[in-house]
Amino acid sequence: MRAEFAATPDIVTSSPPARAEPAPRAAGEVETALIGRILWRRRKWIAAATVLALVGTLGYALLATPQYTAVTQILVDPRDKQVVGNDVNPSSIAADGGVTQVESQGSVLQSSGVLLRAIAATHLENDSEFNGSGLFGALTRVFSLFGKAPDAAGESERLKSRALETLRKHMTVKRAEKVLVLDLAVRAKTAERAAEIANSVADAYLADQAEARAAAGRDASKSLAGRLGELHEKLKDAENAVSDYRAANGFVVSSGQLVSDQEINQTTALLSAAQNRASSLKGQLDQLRRDPASQGTPEAMASGAMVRLRDRESAIVEKLASAGKQLGPLHPEIASLEQSLRDLRGLIARETQRLRQAAEADYARARDDETALSKKLAGMKVKSLDDDKADVHLRELQRQAEAARSIYQAFLLRAKETMEASNVDTTNARIITHALPPLQKSWPPTLLLLLGAGFLGMSLGASASLAHEYVRPTLFTARQARDLAGAPVLGIVAGRDLMGANRPDRPDAVARAVLRHLSDGEAANGPSIGRCLYLTSAPASAAERARLAERIAALAALGKREILLIDGDLCEDVASDRPGLTELLRGEHSIADLAYREPGERFVRLAMGGPDPADWTAREGTDAFRLRRVRRCYDLVVIDGGAMSANHRLAPLAAQADFILLVAAMGQPQAEIVGETEAAAAAGAAFDGVALVDRGEAA
Repeated sequence: MRAEFAATPDIVTSSPPARAEPAPRAAGEVETALIGRILWRRRKWIAAATVLALVGTLGYALLATPQYTAVTQILVDPRDKQVVGNDVNPSSIAADGGVTQVESQGSVLQSSGVLLRAIAATHLENDSEFNGSGLFGALTRVFSLFGKAPDAAGESERLKSRALETLRKHMTVKRAEKVLVLDLAVRAKTAERAAEIANSVADAYLADQAEARAAAGRDASKSLAGRLGELHEKLKDAENAVSDYRAANGFVVSSGQLVSDQEINQTTALLSAAQNRASSLKGQLDQLRRDPASQGTPEAMASGAMVRLRDRESAIVEKLASAGKQLGPLHPEIASLEQSLRDLRGLIARETQRLRQAAEADYARARDDETALSKKLAGMKVKSLDDDKADVHLRELQRQAEAARSIYQAFLLRAKETMEASNVDTTNARIITHALPPLQKSWPPTLLLLLGAGFLGMSLGASASLAHEYVRPTLFTARQARDLAGAPVLGIVAGRDLMGANRPDRPDAVARAVLRHLSDGEAANGPSIGRCLYLTSAPASAAERARLAERIAALAALGKREILLIDGDLCEDVASDRPGLTELLRGEHSIADLAYREPGERFVRLAMGGPDPADWTAREGTDAFRLRRVRRCYDLVVIDGGAMSANHRLAPLAAQADFILLVAAMGQPQAEIVGETEAAAAAGAAFDGVALVDRGEAA
C-alpha cells in the first residue's frame, strides 16, 4: 500500500462531502486485482505452510528406503519378419502405424507367463525384497506352533505368487510418443539387482514371443493338413458334376465358350453391319430423290462415265463462251455448240437416273439382307433362351467347382508354408538397449519432492488466505472504504507517522482536509456556534483514531482558537484516573470543572472519566450535558467517540455533530466498517468522510 498521501479519484480533499446513505454490505467476494495484496498480507501463513510441507517432505526423504531403477528398451516392429510367405502372424501395418500392436505387446510384457519366466531365471521367489519373506516367515513360524505350517509345495507356490505381485508393482512399461519402442523399467533396492531383473524380463519376453509364434505355426499347419483330404474329395465331386451335366445337355465348348453363344455373337455382328449399310444407302437414295439432277452425290463422284461427261460439258461450255465473244450469238458455230451442250446434258441426266436406280437396287438388297439376318438371329435367340435355362445350373456347378479348386490350392499351399515357418524364428521384437546398473537412486527424488512440497505448501497457504478473504473480506483500497462507508475518503495516513513523534506531514494533510470541510459550513451556524467533529472507528483502530483526534485538535489550535478534545470512548477497559465525560453525563461536575490542558498543548481536553455505570442514560437537552452550550464556549469540539457499534450512549452526540469522520485501517475486516456504518444509520447519522490509516501490512 502507498505510504504517501496522494489525491486519487477515490480520495476527495476539496469540496465538502455530502451525507449519503451507507453502502450495502459487501458480498464477501475476492477481487481479482487485490489477490497480490491479499497474498502479501497473509505471507506469514503461506511461509508457515511452505515450511511445514518442506520439513515433512525432507523427513520422508531422509527416512525412506532408496530405490534404483534400471531401464531396458525393446523395439517392436509392426512389420512381421517374413522369411516365408506366412501370415499366421500378420505383417500388415494397421492404420494407426502399429501403435495399437505395440501397446498390446506392452501388456504381453507384463503378463504372468513372461514374468514367471523372469522370476525363475533370477530366483526372485527367494529374494526377501520380492517374496515378503520377513512377514511370511514370521507367520510360518506362528503357524508351526499350532501344527498348521504349510507344506513345501504350497509354500513355494505362495512365494512365487508374492514375487509375481511385487514384480508387477516394481516394474513399469511405457511407450514414448511417436515411437515403437517399449521402455521397461524395474525398481529394486540395489542398482545391480534392478539391471539384472530388467534384462531377465526382456529376455523372457523374447523367448515367449518366439515360442508362441512357433506354436501358432505348428497348430495352423496341423489344422490345414487335416482339411486337405476332405477338400480334395469335394473338388473331384464338383468337377465330375460339371462334366456329367454338359454331356447330358449337349453343351459343346470351344475356346472356353459354348458354340451356340459364339454363333449368336457372329450373327449379331453381321446384323449390325447390314443395318449400318442399309442406313447409309437409304441416306444416299433420299438425297437423289430430293434432287434428281444432283451430281454431287458420292455415287456420281465415283462413276467414271459421269466424270467423263462432266469433263466434256466443261470443255463445251468453255468453247461456247469463247465463241460467243468472237463470233456473235447468230453464228452457226454457236448454234452447233449449244446443240452439243444440250445433248451432253441429256446424257448426264440419263446417267444420273441410272445411278439412282442402282442405289435403289442396292438399298433393296441391303434391306433383304437385314431382314434375313434378323430372322436368323431371332431363331437363334429362341434356342439360346432354352439353352440358357439349362446353362444356369451349369454355371452354378462351374462356380462350385472353381471355388472348391481355389480353396484346395490355397489350403495346400498354406499347409506347406506354415509348416516351414514354424521352424523359423519370425519374432519382430529385439532389445536395443540392455539395462545397466543406475548410478543414482530413483526414489525418493529429494529435490523434486522438495520442489513439489514447496509448491503445495504455497498453494495451500495461498488457498487458505483467499478462503479467509472470501469468508471475511479485508479493506485494501480507498474505493472499498468509500463504497462501504458511503462517504468520500479524505486521505491516507501512514501508521508509522501517525503513531510516531509529532510530525506536521501526513497526519496534518488529513487533518487540514477535515478542518477545511468544517470551516466551509461555519457561516451556516453563525459565529457564536462552534463546529463539532465526531470521530469513530472499529475497536481495533482505537489507537489510530485517538491519535488522529489529537492531531486535528492540535492543528486547529494553531489558529488561536479554543479547541475542546473529548475522550468519549466509554467502552475502554481501563477508565481514566481523571474525572471527565462520565461524570459530566451524570451531572456531577460542569464542563468548566472537568476541562484541563496537558503541558505544551494549546487545546483543552475532557477525559473519559471514571467507570461507566449501567444505571444511567445520557439525554440530550438535560442539564447534565448540553452539547450546544459547550459549542458556544469553543470554536471546535472534537469528540473521540470510540466504536459507534459499541458506544451507544454517545449516539445522541453523533447525531448532533457537524462532521462525522470514520477512521479505518488498511487490512482490517470489511465487516467492522459495515458494522460501524449500520450503527451510524441506526443512530440517525451518516459518515461525512473517511480517514484511512496505512499500517504497512498490505502491499
